[in-house]
Amino acid sequence: MNFFRQAALLALTGLRDLRQRRGAALVTLISVAAVVGVLVSLLAIREGTSIFSPRAARADELVVMGRGARNGFQSVLSRDTVLTVEDAPGVKRDAHGRPYAYAFVLVPVDAMKRNGKRGTVYLVGYTAGVDLVEPDVRAIAGRWYRPALHELMVSDPIRKMYKGMDIGSHLSLRGTDWTVVGVFAGSNSLSDSLLRADADTVMSTFGRNTYQQVNLVVASPDSVNRFTKAVTDNPAIAVDVKTVADDFQQNFGQLNQLLDFIAYFVGGAMAIGAIFGALNSLYASVDSRRREIATLRAIGFTSGSIITSVLAEGVALAIPGALLGAAIAWLLFNGNVVSTGGLIFHLSVTAHVLIVSMAWALVIGLIGASLPALRAARVPVARALRAT
Repeated sequence: MNFFRQAALLALTGLRDLRQRRGAALVTLISVAAVVGVLVSLLAIREGTSIFSPRAARADELVVMGRGARNGFQSVLSRDTVLTVEDAPGVKRDAHGRPYAYAFVLVPVDAMKRNGKRGTVYLVGYTAGVDLVEPDVRAIAGRWYRPALHELMVSDPIRKMYKGMDIGSHLSLRGTDWTVVGVFAGSNSLSDSLLRADADTVMSTFGRNTYQQVNLVVASPDSVNRFTKAVTDNPAIAVDVKTVADDFQQNFGQLNQLLDFIAYFVGGAMAIGAIFGALNSLYASVDSRRREIATLRAIGFTSGSIITSVLAEGVALAIPGALLGAAIAWLLFNGNVVSTGGLIFHLSVTAHVLIVSMAWALVIGLIGASLPALRAARVPVARALRAT
């Protein structure tokens, strides 16, 4: 009888024996399900915040800020500076000569969530050109805001999460009445966290006379250096240029690293408990079958096939637990919208998250089965056969 057939027969025998060890096996299954469920939910948060990661950024999109500013809140750009940036060489233009560029000004707005808690959203005033740079943002209800009027649009997640954000609702901002005229949706991006309005109208309401940032698209990869040199060497303006990927890394890199650490640290701590559960169950299996295993070794079954069979039993306990935990996390969290610090993102249980969680479960099963497997293979045959 070859090695694989020996291992398969032993594994089937061990699995049939699980009925006599239902309690220990159930503890292992529940432990693995809990580990995978928590890991999937934490990784779903990490996947949701990936919209703020460098890999979510366009390679041909650049950000222009006031010199020395780390983000839009610290940046100041005059109207003349914005015009100079938009006219610089290397900026992509449409058939009518319009630059693929827009400036914006943003202000925080207090709002009330539907659960009664207070939150913050950001009102962003855009100049013309935003439709060229962000063509995926579209109105899904109502209409777009009109310039020079106190009208704004809300993102679909904001409408669902906050009170008074439906079409026709009125917001009082700085003593001025603003009307919600439309709802927009993008591609699950940073724009989900925003209210949109006309830049000049926002600046007038909040007493601003400068913009904060310019986003633009270059005509080609070769245009990046040409554009950057043209604006940074211009003595009439003082700006810094960076890619959107660099901007995301600078502002959200630490957040993503923290979420990675929390997910794997918590998952690892819980995995240790699941490993002990697997050890308990599989040690019980080995002890209950000690004479049987010794007899099989005496008639020619190899130690390798015995070790393989116990490892397979550990994996067989881990996989159902992993599937149960992943299914529960998917039902409870996938697609949920989270708002924190003015940022809105969707929890996302992706194929990558499921693959990572299944690999985690397999590692738990294999580690939990390794010591019992070695014990089963090392027990002296004569002593095991004499045991009652």
